[in-house]
Amino acid sequence: MDKPHQRIGATSNAHVGRDFELAAQKFFASEGLALELNIKIPVGIGEIKKDHAFDLGCLKEKVLVECKSHKWTAPNDNVPSAKLTVWNEAMYYFLATPTSYRKIMFVLRDYSDKRK
Repeated sequence: MDKPHQRIGATSNAHVGRDFELAAQKFFASEGLALELNIKIPVGIGEIKKDHAFDLGCLKEKVLVECKSHKWTAPNDNVPSAKLTVWNEAMYYFLATPTSYRKIMFVLRDYSDKRK
């Protein structure tokens, strides 16, 4: 396999992520919540703030969404532990975001027969 960390059948992991963000955007629109891609707001702990881009969001409604489209590793259905690190990072950014924002982590549900 030329690209062992790329999703099977995908052009690139970036395409997989963007397609998942667009699917999430469509889902939220069907629920009556119009979200834009790549929403940037200042985040940080204490006085120091730095802009961070969230996958989706609405500044008017004060909603931020991070999208994670991870699957069990092929072919053995192992835990994608390195990928879970980015989940922790997303939670930290949510923590560093003003409390007035609603924060949503939109995650692909990927079932593992091996792990039930």
